[in-house]
Amino acid sequence: MDDGQKSESIPEAPAPVFLGQTFGEVQKPVFQSTLQPHPEGANSPIYVKNEPQWGEATSPPPSFRWGQFFIGLFAPIAVSLLFVFVGDLVSSGQYDDLYGYEVASVSPDENGHYSAQISVRPGHEVNYCSIYADEWHLQQDVFCQRNWDDTLEVRQYLEPITQIQPLAFVMDEENGTFSVSYNGTSNNADDVSARLITSNGNLYHRIYSADHETDNTSSTSYLNSTFTPTNQTLYVSYDAAFFSYNEILQVHSCGEAVYHYCNASQTETGYGMSVSWFGEQEHVQIGELTSSNETLWFIPTGEELTSYSVEIETYDHELDESISNQDEIVEGVFCLMPLVYIGAIIVSFVKGKNALGWGLLSSSIFSILFFVGFIILLIMSYGGAF
Repeated sequence: MDDGQKSESIPEAPAPVFLGQTFGEVQKPVFQSTLQPHPEGANSPIYVKNEPQWGEATSPPPSFRWGQFFIGLFAPIAVSLLFVFVGDLVSSGQYDDLYGYEVASVSPDENGHYSAQISVRPGHEVNYCSIYADEWHLQQDVFCQRNWDDTLEVRQYLEPITQIQPLAFVMDEENGTFSVSYNGTSNNADDVSARLITSNGNLYHRIYSADHETDNTSSTSYLNSTFTPTNQTLYVSYDAAFFSYNEILQVHSCGEAVYHYCNASQTETGYGMSVSWFGEQEHVQIGELTSSNETLWFIPTGEELTSYSVEIETYDHELDESISNQDEIVEGVFCLMPLVYIGAIIVSFVKGKNALGWGLLSSSIFSILFFVGFIILLIMSYGGAF
C-alpha cells in the first residue's frame, strides 16, 4: 500500500459534542466575560459594611466635652440672676418717679393768713395730705381733705356745743366708794368704761355701765360704785360716751401715772373731769391747694395762732399702670423660664450634645443643694451654732 492510500484510509477524529448541542449543528464560539471596573465618574453606589476586620484596631470613643458641660451648668444660673438684676434695675428707676413728697412749714402773717408753695410734679395728683400744729398741746382742729375730683381742701372743725356738764367726782380708797355726777341731756350712757389702777400699773377694779343711774327730773346722771377698800393710792380712768351727741365725759387722775393733765373747771383733789368729742364733727372749708399758682393757703378761725407743718404726697397714676403692665410681662416671662429650661435639656440630648444636656441637669441639682445649704447656714447662724 502506498503513501497516498494510507492517508486516505486514516479516519479523522470526531468533533466534540457539547451538552445541549444537536448533531450536525455548527459549534458557536464561547466568549468568557471578565469583570470590568466602573468607569471613572460613575455614580453607582458602593456599600461597604463597616466591621472591624481581623487584626484591625477599633476607633476610640469621643471624649466628654467639659466646655459644653460647664456652659450648661452655669448658664441657667447666670440667666436667672441677670433677669432679676435687670428687672430690679428698671423698676427701681421708675418707682423713684412714682411718688413725690412736699414738706413745708407755715406761719401766720399779720392778717392771720397761712400760705406755702407746693410744687406738684407733672402728671401727679395729690394722694395724701397732713397738717398739724407745731405746738403739740393745742387741739388739732385744722386738717386736709382730698376730694373725689383730686382737689385738696383745708378744713377746720367748728367749736362744738357741749351738752354734758361735769358736776362732781369723789373716790374714797379707804371706804371703797366711787361716785361721778354730771348734768346731761341724755338719759342713759350708751357705753361706760372705767378702770381703777394701782400705782404700779395693775388693774385693781373695773366699773360697768350697770352702775349708771339718771334722775329724769333734774337731768342729773350718777355713776356710783363700790370696790374692796385699800390703803394704797388708786388712779382712775373713766369714760362715759353719749353717741347721740358724740361726747365723752372723761374722769382721770392728775399726774404722770395716767398721762393726763387736770385742766377742767370742775376738779377734785388729784382728779379731773372734762368733756371731749369723738367721731364725725362738723367742719367748714378754710382754704385749698390752688393748682394755678401752686399755693396751699388757709385762714383759720379763732384767736390763738400757731405755726403748722404740712406734708403732701403726690402720685402718678398712669406710671403706676405702666409699671403694673411691665411687672405682668416680666412675671409671665419668668413663669415660662422652666419650660424653656426643660426644652433646652431635651434639644441638647436630641442633637447629640450630651455634655450640654448633663450640664443643664446638673444646674438644677446644684441650685437645689445651694438653696438647702443656705437655709441650713441661716438656721445654724441664728441658732447659735457659730
